[in-house]
Amino acid sequence: MASLTTIEKQILEKLFQMNGGYVLNFSDRTMGEFFRDDVGLDIYTQKYNYASGSKANRLRGLWLKADNKVTAKSILKLIEYIESQILLDNLKKSDFPDDRINAGREIAEKLLGKKAEAKENKSKATFKNGNISITLQKEVFDHVQKLLNGGHYFNAVEEAYKIVRKKLKDVTGKEKATDAFNNANYEKIFGHQPTDDVESDFFEGVKFLHMSIQFLRNEKAHTPARDLDKNLAIHYISLASLAYDLITRK
Repeated sequence: MASLTTIEKQILEKLFQMNGGYVLNFSDRTMGEFFRDDVGLDIYTQKYNYASGSKANRLRGLWLKADNKVTAKSILKLIEYIESQILLDNLKKSDFPDDRINAGREIAEKLLGKKAEAKENKSKATFKNGNISITLQKEVFDHVQKLLNGGHYFNAVEEAYKIVRKKLKDVTGKEKATDAFNNANYEKIFGHQPTDDVESDFFEGVKFLHMSIQFLRNEKAHTPARDLDKNLAIHYISLASLAYDLITRK
């Protein structure tokens, strides 16, 4: 039996949309194929039969019968499935908030015996012998990692910009930088009003950075996906990480 608490099970059930006996958008066939190919087990064996035997109850049966390692693998693979289905427009991103997905990952990491890293809003950078190493904002990197690994650099850049604009909307209620950055929202964004002309100029600079993100994202959204140099894509995504960082530091 996996070491899942009641609250953790509730989080996973919400994440995997297990109401009404379903699991995400799986049919009986595709769920069987997913667990066979991606997790390496037959979810429809008697071992995992639980209660009504519905798809949701099969997954609950796995939590009851499988060990922590197998359960963690299934959680992480299901999260990967969610992300790929969102990319393919088969699931809606709005149904899967980042904090819920991150909570699912943390549950899997706990089952694997990994200590969840403390959340850090600030990006980190180091340099040595002329080479700069940057740790991107976790929220940005987590969202684009799979696209980068798959070589989909154009899409990764567009998605990074989406994350920045969504965060700006979460903070201010406005998605457009021209609307979001005004005196009424400075305390929401920066935690206080500018104390002098220098800080006022800095706030204005952050505004223009977000306007750049806005315009670059619009260009990507209205341009057919094309090959993009990996190094250039990383530069673009680093810009998105900086923009995200500067509105989450308060």
